[in-house]
Amino acid sequence: MIGPMLRVLIVALVLLVAVMFAIPRPDRAPAGAASPPAGAHAAIATENATVLDPPLRVPEIALTDVHGQPFTKASLEGRFSLMFFGFTNCPDVCPITLQVLASAVDRIEAEAPEAVPSVVFVSVDPFRDTPERIRAYLSGFDPSFEGVTGPDEALEPLLEALGVNVEKHEHHGEQYNVVHSGVVFFVGPRAEVIAVSSPPNTPAAIASDFLAIQSAYLEREASAGQAAAR
Repeated sequence: MIGPMLRVLIVALVLLVAVMFAIPRPDRAPAGAASPPAGAHAAIATENATVLDPPLRVPEIALTDVHGQPFTKASLEGRFSLMFFGFTNCPDVCPITLQVLASAVDRIEAEAPEAVPSVVFVSVDPFRDTPERIRAYLSGFDPSFEGVTGPDEALEPLLEALGVNVEKHEHHGEQYNVVHSGVVFFVGPRAEVIAVSSPPNTPAAIASDFLAIQSAYLEREASAGQAAAR
């Protein structure tokens, strides 16, 4: 005959075993759980930028750079760029953003010299912003910055595709102001906008976000290439 104490021990042991089997194992998925889709990737952790999935394609464009050379969609291919829209008479948004971009590029170069992006400044004020004026303006921030512009009809496809709103407020003749967005566009090597960063932007956020986004982009491209080669 089983004694009272032994009976208690047996019951306790049975309960302990039952509890152990009821606890879910961390290394096993729950029954019926769906598997991650093939090619799925983890979200990119950013400070301020928003990653676009799918990317936003840059349309065919016909602009001119500060050296009088054509600047087209193909000019953006094969490299990473940070694109910003503005004008040289801008009193606040443009100089602040261009200084942020100059400092961000310095940070990127210090951390990963091989990853430095191009910076493309698109003037939305072609009436006053000649190539010479844009070149002189950008040299005050970073001589490596590229400046491009074109007549309003040439700018329109790019502005519309990227959702850039530009408003000219007339005053007296050439005295007018241009209201525009302060968004920085991250452009990938396929001439696609892969992320956007809205104000307030800081050099640290732009730099860290760009490096994270670029790294994830290149990793996905490499994985896709390996999968295609199998």
